[in-house]
Amino acid sequence: MIDKITEYLGSNKELTGSMVGFLLKPENLERLKDNKKLVKQLTKIKILPSSIRLYLRNIAGVTDKITEDFFSKSELKEIKKRVAEAEAQGSMGNTKVFGQTEKYKDNIIGYSYKDGKLSLAKALTDPAINIDMTLGQASFSKDDKGNFTVTDNHNFDKNKVGDGYDNLKKFKSQKDSSNEKAIPHLDRSEQIDAMLLENQDKPEDSDQEKNYKMFRRSMYEGDGAFSNYKENDSAVTYEQPETNKKLLERAYIAHSAGEIDSSQLARIIGMTEGTRIPVELGIGSITQEDKYEANPDFAKFIANDASDGYKDVGIPSLIRNYARKFIK
Repeated sequence: MIDKITEYLGSNKELTGSMVGFLLKPENLERLKDNKKLVKQLTKIKILPSSIRLYLRNIAGVTDKITEDFFSKSELKEIKKRVAEAEAQGSMGNTKVFGQTEKYKDNIIGYSYKDGKLSLAKALTDPAINIDMTLGQASFSKDDKGNFTVTDNHNFDKNKVGDGYDNLKKFKSQKDSSNEKAIPHLDRSEQIDAMLLENQDKPEDSDQEKNYKMFRRSMYEGDGAFSNYKENDSAVTYEQPETNKKLLERAYIAHSAGEIDSSQLARIIGMTEGTRIPVELGIGSITQEDKYEANPDFAKFIANDASDGYKDVGIPSLIRNYARKFIK
């Protein structure tokens, strides 16, 4: 069955999009959440974008480590390009970073998007957004043989650099949808009485402490500004942030009303119910040519012999001429 699906999808891009739309329907997401075996098989189809496949594994609780075998050749090429650009930055004396990140250290690749427009639907048409949503921010390292490894944890943490999803601002923070709850059998007058008792003078109090306590008592005693606190009594309340269940109820209503689409609903489900999936993939070595292609500014840097200002250092003309081939 999976082989036949792969064959059909491979021959028709529109069919691939329809398949993704079908998988992201609320009722189908609910079914997939309870079927790890099917999700494992389904997410081996590399014609589907890696971000969609990882998303499905995430909400289904399939937490097997993701390696390079999970990705298509084009997806691995995009990932390697990002690491190569970060390495090129390092070769120019800058921090080894690609894209937008919130971690100020070396060996990080981040988001390529500029307008804050991410969605599972866009992952079908834009390879860069697909990898943005697959890795988000990831670390990379190089071993003694010069081979690079990219590591990450695929998840749906809130309030990250990559929260630029269309139309989801009102679902971003559950604190914004908090509501007041009354504490049973506790009134404000009782709280104030307890405070006044606690602020009675003690023999060991300093003059400063006595003055402070007298000031606090004066607000509620005699002709104090709040001396009628017992007449205007009320129950003590506290703020309770919206639960995941309530957030999902709001999301399903918004989806039914057409305010958000299925891919946006899928994002919210992942945010509230997703797990963490370890990612560790080898991308091989990175050559000077890889860095030139990923970062034309590095090619200019070499072509113009930016090391000229240093004593006894200079880039041979053969290397500088070769770098010029990559300047766009």
